[in-house]
Amino acid sequence: MTTSGAKSRRDRMIVAIVVVVVLYAMAAALWFTGRNQAWVNARKGYEKELKTLEREKALIGDRELWVERAEEARQRMPHVDADERIEKTAARWERVIESLATEYHVNVGRGLKAQPFEKKSDKDEENPDGVLEMPVEVRYENTSLQRLVEFLYAVNKSEDAMMDVREIDISVQGKNVGALRGKIVLTCAYLKGDESQDGDTPKGKTK
Repeated sequence: MTTSGAKSRRDRMIVAIVVVVVLYAMAAALWFTGRNQAWVNARKGYEKELKTLEREKALIGDRELWVERAEEARQRMPHVDADERIEKTAARWERVIESLATEYHVNVGRGLKAQPFEKKSDKDEENPDGVLEMPVEVRYENTSLQRLVEFLYAVNKSEDAMMDVREIDISVQGKNVGALRGKIVLTCAYLKGDESQDGDTPKGKTK
């Protein structure tokens, strides 16, 4: 009995020691795993910040190129007379867009509306370089995807206005998956004032 009891106690001690060793091993593994993951995360963060820094350096290095491109865009931008009423300017962009919509068979109907801002808001819409922007809402219907794409391409390449797509909504009209309807918001950028101050183009002529 004594020998058996001693053996039982010895077995229990061995089991307890094994359990303690296993627990310490698991704790060590978790600790090292956590440290390794933290190092991996830190390295990824460093690499990300390094790439951001390199991109910023490249942009700074190309500053003169961007300034030159901005000036070229400014020279191509349409001008309107300094005393032109905002409603007349709005009608101008509406005519340009309507003409393109007709040419590329985009059915806008009466869904074309410029959104002139109030005079008191001119400064809010004006960039530091004097550029003004006017949004034009275009609602279309019963238009194919191909015609819509061709219209948007023509809008981007228009020589009578400088327009940018700021919002676009496309949905299927009824059960006809080939007929689309939706809304597009175009922003027309322009300069207001005497063109002779910015270039050699005669006053009153749209570039």
